[in-house]
Amino acid sequence: MRYLILLTPSINWKDNVVLHNQPFMPEHALYVQTEYNKGNIVLTGPFGGSTGGAIVIDAAKEEDVIKFAENDPTVKNGIFSYEIKQWDYKMSKIENENPDFGHGYIDYKHKIQKELGII
Repeated sequence: MRYLILLTPSINWKDNVVLHNQPFMPEHALYVQTEYNKGNIVLTGPFGGSTGGAIVIDAAKEEDVIKFAENDPTVKNGIFSYEIKQWDYKMSKIENENPDFGHGYIDYKHKIQKELGII
């Protein structure tokens, strides 16, 4: 399964300090690099403006993702808090997944939405 970990500033975030200079960021980088080297990290990086970041990770169970997030040095030390979302991707250049949506899809979904009485 694929998951998205959203990292946002938490109680020990230092205002007026850019993300890469926050406490425990070198440890965080090494921690994430180790998981990347195992082949589990798909994509990771900070948001513009040093407002947090995200990790896209593959794991067999959500519990594995929770354990990974909770053991992140920046999470353990209150620099970041996290939120996990299961990612049910539909389009992916990495996996070459393309549903090739077209106008026929719109017509089909509108028919269902009309049957449901929502449009």
